[in-house]
Amino acid sequence: MLLTKLLSEYHPSNKFVGDEKLTLREQQDKTLKADVNTVLSYRAWIQDKTNNTFDSTRILGIVAVTKGSENYLPYTIPKIIQQIAEVGMMADIVIGLNNGFECPSVIDRFMHPGIQVIHLYTGEKAANNTPAKIFDNLMCEGKFYCVTNIDLQQAKHRIFVVHQQEGQYSAGKIRVLGDIYGSLLMNSIDNGWIPPAILVTFDAESQFLIEQKYSFIEPDSNGLKLIVNQLRNQPKTDILGVRHKFLVYRKAMVDKIEVLVPDFSEDLPPIQWFLDIVHGRFSSFMTKPGGGTFGKTDAIISLLTVIAENYPGSRCEDSHLTILAEHAGFIGDIFIDVVATNRTPNVTDMTTDKPPKKAWIEQVYRWSTSVQGLKLLYGEHNIKKIVDDGLPWWLALKKQIEIFKLVIGKENNLSPVFKKLKLSFIAVLTSRQIKKRSIQNPDVLKGRGAKAFW
Repeated sequence: MLLTKLLSEYHPSNKFVGDEKLTLREQQDKTLKADVNTVLSYRAWIQDKTNNTFDSTRILGIVAVTKGSENYLPYTIPKIIQQIAEVGMMADIVIGLNNGFECPSVIDRFMHPGIQVIHLYTGEKAANNTPAKIFDNLMCEGKFYCVTNIDLQQAKHRIFVVHQQEGQYSAGKIRVLGDIYGSLLMNSIDNGWIPPAILVTFDAESQFLIEQKYSFIEPDSNGLKLIVNQLRNQPKTDILGVRHKFLVYRKAMVDKIEVLVPDFSEDLPPIQWFLDIVHGRFSSFMTKPGGGTFGKTDAIISLLTVIAENYPGSRCEDSHLTILAEHAGFIGDIFIDVVATNRTPNVTDMTTDKPPKKAWIEQVYRWSTSVQGLKLLYGEHNIKKIVDDGLPWWLALKKQIEIFKLVIGKENNLSPVFKKLKLSFIAVLTSRQIKKRSIQNPDVLKGRGAKAFW
């Protein structure tokens, strides 16, 4: 296997002498150190294979999708390609269709002059943490497919559609990401592909828009251009996340097809509303979002390859990535002037569980159980300043005053002020209740009991 070979050739020794019993904290530190060493070894291997040379004319975009994504892709993919073109660059977009999911009518809409659509197919996935081989034919015969730099000008933009075979070990976002990063991208690099210098991770519903100084979102703006310019101006930056922007979505017609689009006027659930305010501004709320993280391709490929390989139950791969990047010494930040749209349920939406539950609470509960899994894995002492599943009621008084000012905004009327304070109180109270419940049910990140999101 390619990744095993990489470890043997490039992995710095991280063996621990003796089998003496370790305290939990020591074991957590040992696990984190081993994962960080693997990330660094993969990055060194990529830089060696490419001679530390990357394609500055293209941007690589990665998205994993499943049922329901057909409601967003018809307008988000063309818009991202358009934004990349406005930067004066070309796009290589990889769409991973998870566990047998198909949306042929959507994919057909991407076929325009200047856009080449390449269909790829995964073979059988032997285990939940083993990347499947990828072929250019449905029968999965012949040589494994590799991306190349040959004849790029035949099509200005390329869309690689990875049809992941349905299987026992396939279900879950992290599983199809494992096939993309650990198989398609790593094997392509091993066979001479020079990847784009910049990679962006995004979700099916992601739009990159400008919201300067927390004032108002510009729906037709090109936030991607702004963040690419930021990366160009700060060449030492390894990873740059945007702020996530939670929004309720509604049905609309776009190019004669019914889709779901963000409703910028709809009220948000309390916790999601509060998280929008603090994300990217305060310690413990610095997660580089899976729906909008840009950075050096070698860094992001290394991080997500390790996560998918070692933790096939990771349901918040973005928080996981942020933790490993921080401890690996990667230079990163959140660029708060750009947001990535992220769907959240309406405050009245209910789940299909029996009995039904409030969907917005269950969304936060899933995030919380994921963070609990990461706390058990690496230790709260190693991750608390990076990611947390609580709300910042514990911050110093100066920070609390800053949050209060952000919550109130520019309101001059007491009625909306009281409404926002009420939302803040509900958010903090509900967050505590969710955290208590999630502590009892942390995510299982590896082994047979690992269950990925989707």
